Amino acid sequence: MTTFVLQFLSGLMGAMFLFLLASGLSLIFGVSRVINISHGAFYTLGAYWLVGLTRQSSLDLWAFILVAVVGSILIGCLGALLEMTILRRVYRGGMLIVALVTFGFLVLIEEIVKIVFGAELTSAPRPRGLEGGISVMGTSMPSYNLALIVVGFLIALLVWLAVEKTRFGLLIRAASIDRETLGMLGTDVPRVYTLTFALGSALAGLAGILAAPMVSVSPSMGSAIIIETFAVVVIGGLGSLPGSLLGALIVGQAQAFGILLLPESTLLLLYVLMAVILVIRPSGLLGERQA
Repeated sequence: MTTFVLQFLSGLMGAMFLFLLASGLSLIFGVSRVINISHGAFYTLGAYWLVGLTRQSSLDLWAFILVAVVGSILIGCLGALLEMTILRRVYRGGMLIVALVTFGFLVLIEEIVKIVFGAELTSAPRPRGLEGGISVMGTSMPSYNLALIVVGFLIALLVWLAVEKTRFGLLIRAASIDRETLGMLGTDVPRVYTLTFALGSALAGLAGILAAPMVSVSPSMGSAIIIETFAVVVIGGLGSLPGSLLGALIVGQAQAFGILLLPESTLLLLYVLMAVILVIRPSGLLGERQA
């Protein structure tokens, strides 16, 4: 029973990182209908942002929060800059061209990170005050891990409120349904694209910042995580924010218990799960059926 609880909590923690990545990816796809492979690059930049600022010593909790907020904003601005200067020029080339361009950006960021930080594995220290553990059914669970589960659900709630209850969220939903009509009503649709790309990039950067004290940080970490992220959005449904959360929870738990039950076939289990769901519902669990 103790092992089950610990694996369940581990799955929830993994799901929080995947949701932050998948929600941003899903928002971008819902508005612009492009597959943004460069999403993994912003995750990598977030992790190395924290690594670079904690090389000398760990941060206290409030400094860590400030660093996470500032880093997310800066990475969001970089995402907006990429959309305005490069992607906006290649949208008309179709989804394949955009995918190739964003893949090129991912490779470029990985090479820049190798030059600046080196190719070896590294990590960031946990914030002071969250280094210890909390007893869960007689087993010590790191405080930082448990805090991330709570923070992840809070961020999920904030993102949902932003999309469902604000004017910007209304514009995002309208652009995902009928961009041409939205433009005819006087809305600056390219600006909505840019702001959505900035929000998605900021969420990916935040995921990298929060993951840095938990995982081995490397220049190729974005390429590795983007596969799992695509699995999440495909399972949950492209363009669906609730679907991203549901898909992240499913994938997180599948990975946690897959490592326990089938340690050599965890990735295969993920692909099988994705295939089964797509056979039953091709648009994803909460995705809208396409004509």
